Amino acid sequence: MIDCCQHRIICWLAGISFLVTGCGSDSSAPQAPVESEVVISSESAPVKTGSTKASQKPAVKQATSKAEPVAGTASHPKAKTAKPTAVKAPETIYRPSDARPIHNNQRLALLGIHCYESPRLKLYTDIDPEIAKQLPAIVDQAYLSLVKYFGPLPPDREGTEFQVTGYIMQNRELFKKAGVILDALPEIVNGRHLRAQFWMDAQSENYYLRHLMLHEYTHCYSMIMENIGAPVWYLEGIAESVATHSIGKDGKIQFNVMPDDKNDFGGLGRISLLEEAVLAAPPKSMREVMQFTSNDFVGNNTAYAWSWAFCQFFDKHPEYAKSFRELARHLQGPAFSSRVTRMIKGNYSDLNAAWLLFAKNLQHGYDFERATLTIAPGLPLVPDLSLDATIQSNRGWQSSGIEVEQGNTYEVTADGQFTLAQQPKPWESTADGISFRYFKGQPLGRLLMLIKPAEDAADMRPFLQEYPLGANATWMAPVTGTLYFRLNDAWDELADNTGQVTVKITQKQNPAAPTGSEK
Repeated sequence: MIDCCQHRIICWLAGISFLVTGCGSDSSAPQAPVESEVVISSESAPVKTGSTKASQKPAVKQATSKAEPVAGTASHPKAKTAKPTAVKAPETIYRPSDARPIHNNQRLALLGIHCYESPRLKLYTDIDPEIAKQLPAIVDQAYLSLVKYFGPLPPDREGTEFQVTGYIMQNRELFKKAGVILDALPEIVNGRHLRAQFWMDAQSENYYLRHLMLHEYTHCYSMIMENIGAPVWYLEGIAESVATHSIGKDGKIQFNVMPDDKNDFGGLGRISLLEEAVLAAPPKSMREVMQFTSNDFVGNNTAYAWSWAFCQFFDKHPEYAKSFRELARHLQGPAFSSRVTRMIKGNYSDLNAAWLLFAKNLQHGYDFERATLTIAPGLPLVPDLSLDATIQSNRGWQSSGIEVEQGNTYEVTADGQFTLAQQPKPWESTADGISFRYFKGQPLGRLLMLIKPAEDAADMRPFLQEYPLGANATWMAPVTGTLYFRLNDAWDELADNTGQVTVKITQKQNPAAPTGSEK
């Protein structure tokens, strides 16, 4: 059965159509570019590749053979020989032809706009040459990652290699004067793309300069084909995710990473925006994120942050990463919507609960492997009967397998010792925690609890309420649902924890309600 919320999402997904994205995506065919002075030279002519071109005209040879008698039947001299069925050759798919303008580089250089080119990027910019000359090689590395993630692009009819022209503008008026900003292009806020071209403003932070360039380049690659049917939350979120990168000491770049150190991702601010958002209001549900329109992204970095986090949640999820990444191969037409529906598989309630906790707890260096929530519904307790649950110190929220009922009183005791760090010396703790260091207002190591409401609960906000219990606590259940526990620690510091505690949960007999004669 699909619950009401799930049904609404499926209906919405089934009817989505591509929208112009907030950072500047546009799926309409580009108008023929015009420039007052255009010089066509061999230096900037498209590169022909023999192997690619040959693949465009495959020779199809129909194989025929004489019809053989069917086993067990007599062959009659007047029987007609069945004609072989013609095999229709598959239709060759092409990407749109390269319609980028060919500029007069000498004229642009006189204006202060210089060209830096690599196989996958032709960059025109007026920024510092020492920074600019490094950017095309970064895009060349990104191209290989895009091919792996989205799949290779079809060839075009001319057999040219895929290359993008980018404009990074310190002085936007200079580029307007040069005539390289198309009149038909919608307003550029920070960046915008159109087929195999993108325009963006220069950024003060070197990291974010690269990030925004990679974001727009990802749009150019993933949306170069016609009939893009993926929704805006995905198109913007996946471009943000792929663009999130780190550079190793050897110069090799890792794309689609989770930021680990805020100082290494200057100008990005996606996690900080979400931390501020969840302090002010509950995290957005899956449904709310998937209902974003292109207007939500205009001048609104928080929409980018939510979409980025949403894609990161699925892309790094141990159970859903494979099916989520397959979506990147089905961006055209209605296939994307049906695949999202199959990915959710009627598990919206559980997935939404896991997403809400992820969004609430997201921080730099978030440990997906150890922090991912696994939903496991619990069984109800019998009064005065105790059940135990083992809670590991190196994991995030863990199901107790026990359900409590609203209004009943329960006692929780936790026994055992565990280690929260190994250096400079082991930090040993009990479920009461250690008082010399705190995380989110509670001692490190303290036993925390939350309650996931029953499956039919319409309001998931109680699930986000944490209860610090310590080694011993008695409390009345505010809602009916399954108990989840964890030993308090930062979400990027779970890997060095060892040990566990045994949590005993006992339902207490509630005192009888007073009768009318009692005073």
